Amino acid sequence: MKRILLLLVTLGCACGAFAQTPKTVRAFLKMSNKDTTLCQLHGVVDRIRNKDNGNLYLTDGTGEVLIYGVRDGSGQGLKFPDLDVRQGDTLTLVGRRSVYDGKVVEMQHAVLVAKSDGPDHANAGYSKAKVITEPTFKGKDKLAFSKWVTEHLVYPKEAGGIEGTVKVKFVVGRDGHVQEVEVVKGIHPLLNEEAVRVIRKSPKWKPAKADGVPVRYTYVLPVIFSYPR
Repeated sequence: MKRILLLLVTLGCACGAFAQTPKTVRAFLKMSNKDTTLCQLHGVVDRIRNKDNGNLYLTDGTGEVLIYGVRDGSGQGLKFPDLDVRQGDTLTLVGRRSVYDGKVVEMQHAVLVAKSDGPDHANAGYSKAKVITEPTFKGKDKLAFSKWVTEHLVYPKEAGGIEGTVKVKFVVGRDGHVQEVEVVKGIHPLLNEEAVRVIRKSPKWKPAKADGVPVRYTYVLPVIFSYPR
């Protein structure tokens, strides 16, 4: 059975084929004003300017950029308030560079590819005052785990061509093992089971730490199923 690329979010008709160029914020800011390349940014929410539309500032250590509007990329049509993005969350966004009023460089109508909760979330298991180090997968961030899952995910032919997104919540435990894997929003029993099966097989992570002490860390991962053609 053919393996398929699922975990990177599709951008729908507006973006066509999902091909993007990973950029640092600094590189994104220095792009030509005429460059319409579809870009991927990965960073931390420094502050939120508009909680209704998702106007926020993203930083990655190389600079800070205005994200003017964030939309759901899972195909569920969720609005920004439903995405529960807060200051301190780590986001992976896809979109194009634009310039407002000839001065302000921004990414308009960014698509949310992935999110990991920061210390402002009540279920994170630690206090705001502590310094948090996120879990790492094979020495890299969550995107490396997405690629690993992609390599092991198989579309079940019995699912009959159904497409959509399964949202799976899991915990990276204090010992680095993936625990408490559960579907929080499913689309078909077989697709739900496949998403859970693969995530449960995850190799050991390096756990999150709060002030140097290992802590539990919760992720919600969108798993996008497209029927292989």
